[in-house]
Order: sequence, then structure tokens, then C-alpha cells
Amino acid sequence: MKRVKYDFPEEGESKATILLIHGTAPIYFDGKIPACSTNYKLGSMPTYEMLANELTKRTFSTLRYLRDGVYQDEVRWDEYIDVDHYQIVTQLQTIVSEMPSDKPKILFAFSGGSIHVSKLDLSDVAGVVIVGGLSTNRFHNAAMNVSNKEEWQDFQKEVESFKTLSEPEIDKINKPNGDGPLKRFWQEIMLNDNWTYFQKYVHIPMLILHGSDDVEVNRSQARLWKELLPFHNIKSVEINGGDHFLNTSYESGASIISREIGSWVAENGIV
Repeated sequence: MKRVKYDFPEEGESKATILLIHGTAPIYFDGKIPACSTNYKLGSMPTYEMLANELTKRTFSTLRYLRDGVYQDEVRWDEYIDVDHYQIVTQLQTIVSEMPSDKPKILFAFSGGSIHVSKLDLSDVAGVVIVGGLSTNRFHNAAMNVSNKEEWQDFQKEVESFKTLSEPEIDKINKPNGDGPLKRFWQEIMLNDNWTYFQKYVHIPMLILHGSDDVEVNRSQARLWKELLPFHNIKSVEINGGDHFLNTSYESGASIISREIGSWVAENGIV
């Protein structure tokens, strides 16, 4: 089965190609998590299909892809167990290198995908868009959800204990862990804060979008970007009433994201 999918504008020449980088979860081309419980509304929505449709209306081309082990109706964990942090980054770097070179390349990263886009070679990238992403790290973000000092201390002890495991030890206990193999999260606990990987890309335009009602990634993550990278070209927008993918009660996140990207591209003369 083909593992990449391009979408092109029906009318007019494409202005740029936008790679739609996944979040933490295993998703199919359309953005749905295969066999996702209906209790998790976002995982059952065709978010990436909707976003691709909205972007092509604005004469962008989009590029989607599949991770190993992800199929339309299932995640085959005997394959997906090997999709660790470094396999994800390697796959993305290959995809970016093969993107059309005659148009600007824009990298869109959702949620946990923000800690993958930062590890890529961005030297020939025209811009980076981060939606519901992380400026520090996923464990700091998780700690923001605790209720009191005791829970905070207990969580920090758990993180430190996890961090001290050796690779042979983590290989022995590696197993499916929510959205990915346990080893991926062990690898990512060793990373520096995410913003540090963007330090050298001071001239690359960045668009940070976050929903005010996001319950998965704390809104403080979005607010830190401009403070930590004060000389970078960063535009940050908080969407009132937006959820993790910026969906509101009156408009889809896909529509909001595409509109914000269109404005930001024009402001920066990317096309």
C-alpha cells in the first residue's frame, strides 16, 4: 500500500507544499485513529482529511503519510511497536527531502509532532506551523495536570525513575503504551526542551496556534515560545474556545488553521 498521499488544488497553481505531521497517536491518512473509541471525539474525526481539503481550497498542496503498522481499520502492534522516536524522525526527514523543490516547503506539526519537527533539518524549509504543540517537553506538560504539591512530587519521582532505566532494561519491558511503544516515551524523556532545537533557525517564520480550551496540552506551552525565542520570527495565536485541534462550537479546527496559515504565509511573503 502506498504510504504517502498528495492533494493538489483543483484550480490554480499550488503556492506551497505543506507536510501534515502527525501528533503522538497512530492515525490513518484521514486523521482518524483506527478503531478509536467514540468516547474520544477527536480521534474519531477525519481532521487531516478536513485540513487537506481546506488548504487545497487556498491553493496549497498537502502531503500526508502513514507510519509503519497503521492501516485504515487497525494498528498492527507487531509492526507499530518499532515506531520509536528515531524511526519517526528518520521517516519524516526522508519525506521532507523528497518534497517538491520548486515550491516552498511548509511543515505543519500537531501536538506531539512538535517534538519531531524540531529534530529535522529545517535549512530549506520556508516555515513551521505548530498546533497544540510543546515548547518544553511532554513530561512537563503532563505535570501541569496534577492537582496539588503531593501529586507533583510523586509525578517527578516517577519521571526520574523512568529516566534512569537503561536501554536494555527498557527493551525488556517495551510494550504498547497508549499512543505508542513505551520505548518512544523513554527516548523522548532524554531530549532537551523542545524550544532549544529551534534556536539556530532564527529566520524561519513560525506560526504557533493553540486552543484556549485545550485539555491535552496546557496553553502555557504556546505562550512560552516568544519568551524563550525573543528574536525569532514567531506569530502566536490563541483561538478562543478552541480544543486541541482548534475546533470550536461554531467552526472546525481545519477551517481555522487553514485561514491562519493563509494569513501568515501572506504576511511573511512565503509564496
